[in-house]
Amino acid sequence: MTPEQAEAAIISLFATIYSATVDEMDFGRARSAFLRAMVDGWKREYEKLPDRSLAAYVRWLTSIVTAGTRWQIVEQTPTSVRFRFTACPWATHFRALGRPDVGRFFCDADYPMVECFSESLGFERTQTLMGGDPCCDHHFFVK
Repeated sequence: MTPEQAEAAIISLFATIYSATVDEMDFGRARSAFLRAMVDGWKREYEKLPDRSLAAYVRWLTSIVTAGTRWQIVEQTPTSVRFRFTACPWATHFRALGRPDVGRFFCDADYPMVECFSESLGFERTQTLMGGDPCCDHHFFVK
C-alpha cells in the first residue's frame, strides 16, 4: 500500500466515524466543538514557531498538507500568497459519503486557524472542493 492509499483509507474511516458521530449530536454544537479543538490543537503547534510572518505560515501550511492533496501557488509576494487546491482527500471522502456538510468543518477551521497564528494575517476563499467547486482558492495576506 502506498502512503497515499494508506492516507485515503484513514481519511475515509475518519469521515465515516465522524459523520456518524455528528448525526448523534446537535450539529451546531458539534461544529463549534470541532473548530475549538482544531484551533486549540494547532495553537500548541504554533507556539513552537517564533516567526509569525506570512512566509512562516505558508511554510507551516505546506508542511502539513496531506499526500493526496494537489495544489499549487498561483501568486506569491511578500504580502500575499494565493493557492489553488485541485484535489483534497477530505473533500473526496466526505462528499462520497454525501456529508460535505460535516466535511465543511475542516474548511471552516481555515479562518480561525490563520487568525490564531497571527492577527496581522488575513484569509479569503471563494470556492471549495467540499462545496463542489472545481478548486479551493485560498488567499493568505498581510492585513
